[in-house]
Amino acid sequence: MTPQELRTLIESDAQALALAQAGAADQCAIRCMAIAAKVLTPTRITELGVMAVYPDGTTGESVLQQIEAVAAQNPIVARVAKWMLPGALGVDFADARVRAIWTLPVASGGIGLTEAQAAPLLAAAEIAPSISGADVETAYPFIP
Repeated sequence: MTPQELRTLIESDAQALALAQAGAADQCAIRCMAIAAKVLTPTRITELGVMAVYPDGTTGESVLQQIEAVAAQNPIVARVAKWMLPGALGVDFADARVRAIWTLPVASGGIGLTEAQAAPLLAAAEIAPSISGADVETAYPFIP
């Protein structure tokens, strides 16, 4: 995030702005990390990872069954499913093409998960940006 982007983020949030104006750069950085758009980080997930991202085994199993059902009819999804097998490298959920396939309707070549079903998988590759107090001081210098 550039200093100008960080300044815009600070100014978009009353709490972050108050912290920056008070010279509380470290607390402002914490607030900014909470409100900033998440960034994608390479995250490879296998079947075991799918089970791990859901709070209950039933949902994870349902998602895996949906993948298997679609894979039987779609060679692209079949290849993705193969990469998810235990012992395989996994599928990178930060990849835009991978992210798009989960909620794309089956008739359009996707897996057809609902937004709610796909959300935990997609969130696994999203992290808060790294913002430090020094970053805040650069973007929004404190003037007593």
